[in-house]
Amino acid sequence: MKLFLHFGILSIFLISCSSSSVKEKINKAGDIAGQASGEFAKGIGNGVSKAFDVKIDLPQSLSDKGIKFGKTTISSDSIGTDNLLSIYFIFEKNFSGKITAKVFDNKGQEMGRAVGFAEGKENETKFIDFHFDKRTNIDSDCKITIE
Repeated sequence: MKLFLHFGILSIFLISCSSSSVKEKINKAGDIAGQASGEFAKGIGNGVSKAFDVKIDLPQSLSDKGIKFGKTTISSDSIGTDNLLSIYFIFEKNFSGKITAKVFDNKGQEMGRAVGFAEGKENETKFIDFHFDKRTNIDSDCKITIE
């Protein structure tokens, strides 16, 4: 809507201004319209980012073993869609063992399970990937648990 308003203002400038200042007015109106479009696109990007923000609760059993989670992302492998879970692990103690990630749909039904091997020394950090079947599409309304 703002964009159309700015173009309307541009039309008024074209009609009412002398030819020497028309170019300057067009550039100013174009700059304003470009800023409005840029803010709109930035808002869309932020909305998509928030919609796919993944939060996973750290189970007490892993916390007791000195593990914390940092950033978590969902991405796609070469044949699936949103089926690769990456968790940034922070090791506060030495740890070595299997970690299981499970994905549940919005009705609570399990729809994917992947096992990863986590190994880290005290104060070490790393991303650990959980690669799900290509048919496991992790949506924003899915629940993910770690065991």
